[in-house]
Order: sequence, then C-alpha cells, then structure tokens
Amino acid sequence: MSFTNLGIGSGLPLNTLVEGFLNAERIPTELRLDSKEESLQIELSGVGSFKSALSDFQSTVDRLAADNAFNQQTISTSNDNISVTTNGFASNGEFDVNVQQLATGTQLKSTAFASSTTTLGSGTLTFAAGSNSFNVSIDAADDLSAIRDKINAESDNFGVTANIINADAGTFLILNSTETGSANSLSVTSSDASLAGISTNNSVTRAAQDAIINIDGNTVTNGSNEFKNFIEDVTITANSVTTGDNSTITIGQDTDSGRELIDEFVSSFNSLQDQLTGLGAPRLGRLAFDPNIRQVKQQINDVLLDTVASSGIGSLQNLGIELNDDGKLEVSRFSSDTIQTGEQRLSNALANDLEEVGKLFASDDGVAKRISAIVDNYVDSDGVLTQRQTSLNEQISDVGDERIAFNERLADYEARLIAQFTALDSAVAGFNSTRDFVSNALRTTTSSDS
Repeated sequence: MSFTNLGIGSGLPLNTLVEGFLNAERIPTELRLDSKEESLQIELSGVGSFKSALSDFQSTVDRLAADNAFNQQTISTSNDNISVTTNGFASNGEFDVNVQQLATGTQLKSTAFASSTTTLGSGTLTFAAGSNSFNVSIDAADDLSAIRDKINAESDNFGVTANIINADAGTFLILNSTETGSANSLSVTSSDASLAGISTNNSVTRAAQDAIINIDGNTVTNGSNEFKNFIEDVTITANSVTTGDNSTITIGQDTDSGRELIDEFVSSFNSLQDQLTGLGAPRLGRLAFDPNIRQVKQQINDVLLDTVASSGIGSLQNLGIELNDDGKLEVSRFSSDTIQTGEQRLSNALANDLEEVGKLFASDDGVAKRISAIVDNYVDSDGVLTQRQTSLNEQISDVGDERIAFNERLADYEARLIAQFTALDSAVAGFNSTRDFVSNALRTTTSSDS
C-alpha cells in the first residue's frame, strides 16, 4: 500500500481508515467477480465434457454407419500359393485353385560391351509395351552407365528398370519391365544404328507371359497375377506356381465382428447415458438441469425407438435390443411362446440377415446415420455446444476485462482517499501544534504569576 505514512503528523489511525474504505469497495466486487468466473468455468468444463462424451459416442456410431460395417467376411487359404480378399459381398463357399503359371514382364539383354564406360553414339531410344511407351535421348558422350541412369530417371517411364551386369563374357545392359502379360512384351527401337546394341539387337532372356490358374477345374488366363471377380466379388493374387497340393479358399460371413460392433454400440450408448446423467445431476452436476442434455437424450432415444423403413428387420427391438427402465440399452431378456429372447433374435439376424442388419444401422434412415447427424448438430464447428463454448470463453474474458477496469477504478479511489486523508493529517497536525503552543503559553503565564 502507498499510504503507510498516513497519520504521522496527526497521530490518527488514518492507514486503517483508508484500508477499511478500500476493503469496503474491493471485497464485494471481487467476491462477485470470483463467483461469476467460477460459475462460468464450471459450466465451460461441463460443456467440454458434454461435447467430448458425444464425440466419443459418435466415433462408435460412425463405425456402424460405414457401408461395409456388416459386410466383413472370414477368408482363409490352405497355403501361401495365393492370397485372397473380398469386397464383403462374396458368396460363402470353398474353391479349389491351382496356379499353373505366373505372369511375368519382359527381360532384355544387350549385346556385350567392353565396360560400363563404353560410349555408343547418339539418338533416341523408344521403349514400348502394350499401349505404353516413352523416349530417352542419348548423347554421343553418354557411356553405358549414363544411358542406364537416363532410362531409370525418365519421368514417362512406365516401369522399365535398367541395370548393368559385368560378366566374364562382357558388360551387358539388362532391361526389366514390370508390365506383365503376353500383350505387354517390351520392345526397344532406336533412331540411329549406333544404338542397335541396346535396342534392336537385344536378346530376350525372359518373355512376358500371362498368369494361368485353374478354379474348380476352370482355366482362367490373365495379364497380371491379380485375378479380380473371376470368382464374383473375390480377388485372387497368384504368388507361386502350385507344386504340391492345390490351394483351398474358404469364404464365410464374419458374424463375430458384427456382434462386436453391436456390443460396442450398446456399451458406448450406456456410457454416454452415465456421463450425461452425472453432468445434469441436480445437486452436484456441472450442468444441472441443462436443457441441451435433456434435448439430446430425447432426440437419440427417439431414433432408438423408431422404425427403419429401409431394413427388413425394421427396428432395434426386432433385433433384440431395447431400452430398459434405467434408460440403458440391453439385449432383451423377455421372451414368450411367440417372441424369442433378444439374444436369439440378435444371433439369428447376424447369422441369416447380416445385410439387413447393416441397413438397420447404415442406410440413410438407419439408426447410426441418424444419430451421427444429431450429434453433428452439437459438436460440429458451428454446433450448439461449440457455440456455447465460444460464448462462455467470451464471458470469462469479459470478467477479466471487468477486473482490470475495477482495479483501475480502485487505484483512482485509493489516490483520492490518500489525498483527502493526507490533507486531514496535515490539518490535524496544525491544530495539534497550535494546541501545544497555547498550552505551553498558559503554563508559562501561570508559573510567572506564582
């Protein structure tokens, strides 16, 4: 404080008086601002938790909203001669596959040269395989190594790799093409005869050929080792020629992953309910009686109870999943002579109507798609909760500005008090000096009369 010397002249407790006036002005305002900021911070924290809980739930919901969420299949092969994938819609079954031939690209070998520093001439090399082609310009100063580097660096190169091999018979430029299949044989021509040794005079050390496999006794030929949709909705990649037993492909529907998704959905929804109930608790909730909590609960529950017209299953209840008395999802335990338990309904649907289960969640009017859209309205960049966060942060900032303004006013008030009480101190000190003078004078007069 800047008024510690007040009252020295007068002997009055002016420091205490000024401090009392300042506290009377400061304390109520600070308590009000502290209370307001604390309330805003609690609400902001609650809104952040609210938004985070919805986003976590949406992450689970979005996995069920994916078009292929329930189109997962189990695929196995009896050996490594082939690899297999499906798009999720392949028919279940077993297939016998024999790999008779792998697809290969062309390998060409140049004539022999003295060394990799040999120069040949100048001109243009043209490389072609099927519908692909590219050109490389060769200068007279380019040796075999430089020619190799130019081929490999050419931006239009469709997959030709040049290498140099130094063998007993001489140095050779080796060209390998990644373009497989008999229709993609690699050829090299040149615009100048000086380049014939690495173009038209090349020898074929490996010819381009098709891949050939046999599927359940049916021969299939393809320009690459990837056989797509020769079994409908299945892609087979030939890895090696069959030398022993044929490869057996086994395809089945993956009901386990579907059940895991649904169990995760139920668990995630129930976790959201617990979090929202805690946030909105009347006494201890950071968002007690919050209308947004009541609103989002009602909106999501409406979707859970609604009918999905695009799915043959129709509703979560028909799938065996219901809201219990506590507002939580569970696999129904109720059954009767005509109604199966929820567990039976769910298991049957996953085993026999997996596509309809997918539609129940992932179609445009499906449970997951609609819930995700509801959550977006709250958590998106322009969502209700995002806007609340922005507003609360602005209000907290306003409280800070109000504190600064108040401290400035308090400093002015303090300066006025100090000036006033300094004047009082000086005046009282003057009165005290006059009093002391008069008293001394009277004492002196009395002593003289005696």
